[in-house]
Amino acid sequence: MKEKFAPTIVLGAICLIAALLLAATYQVTAPQIEKIAIENANAARYEVMPEADGFEKVDCEMIEGVTEVFKATNDAGIVITSAAKGFGGDIVVMTAIDPNGNIEKVKVTDCSTETAGLGSKTADAAYTDQYTGAATITSGEGEGTVINPISGATYSSKGVFNAVSAALEQYAQIGGAQ
Repeated sequence: MKEKFAPTIVLGAICLIAALLLAATYQVTAPQIEKIAIENANAARYEVMPEADGFEKVDCEMIEGVTEVFKATNDAGIVITSAAKGFGGDIVVMTAIDPNGNIEKVKVTDCSTETAGLGSKTADAAYTDQYTGAATITSGEGEGTVINPISGATYSSKGVFNAVSAALEQYAQIGGAQ
């Protein structure tokens, strides 16, 4: 009897100890991971809107695709984080909009699910700079600044385009820079 149950008890004890150690490690590291994530998000906000002296979260009803809305404390504008489906998954974009409703800068903060060397080019300034200064954007149909997709990466380009469009829509919904 001892030969049958002893290995099971030992293996169960090892699993229990490993699970407890993993849970303890998570409890210790979770606050630090959250702090680093907040610091990285703030650094990205300052990158797209360097004239801001700080940011405060805007409490509003968010449209589909928008995850965060932050207003510069010195009224330099609003930074909106949004996501849209690209080729491999969601592309996360941070869009800075000045008080006049013009795009100040677009930064792709996560395109890790896109094809390396192709879809990841949507994060390059050569693509994102097309959005700068635009108040409305179009893919060629309708009025607004025409945004040209990256050849061979149309799904990824469309993902960034849709994320920026959602940011502009959110900006309009909250009444601009308020």
